[in-house]
Amino acid sequence: MTFIKALGAQWNKGKLSQQLEQVLMLEPEIQSLFIGATTVTTVANLIAAIGFRDSETQALPLDHEFMLSILFDCFRLLMIKQIEHDNLSQAEHLIIQLTKIWATKDLGDKPVNESRLTQYRALQQQILKLTEQLDELNRQRLLQKRNM
Repeated sequence: MTFIKALGAQWNKGKLSQQLEQVLMLEPEIQSLFIGATTVTTVANLIAAIGFRDSETQALPLDHEFMLSILFDCFRLLMIKQIEHDNLSQAEHLIIQLTKIWATKDLGDKPVNESRLTQYRALQQQILKLTEQLDELNRQRLLQKRNM
């Protein structure tokens, strides 16, 4: 029975990855990030692997709130990895960039209640503040390396 549950979870993770890839490729600013060696498929798979929660099953299309939430979950883990080890792969760096881009997006045209909008904007501000701090840490590390 455990095998069947694990197989089902992997299947759901694969579906989420496909949905993530489709949503990411709708954004021209995000498409421009994938001109290098790492593909959007690789990044979507990594996002799904890091941010997948079995209790969340999404129907197409994924909304802005879900995207920001899953990217933030990935961002937090990758930020910690960056701070502790200073060794991220290209796909992991791209997730940080995607999160920063997504944090600047509006919620969309859909009417939402005020509390959801407030939560969304608070999460956006938190992400932007953390990315500034991470950028500053990276600048400091670069200066230290140059001074050696």
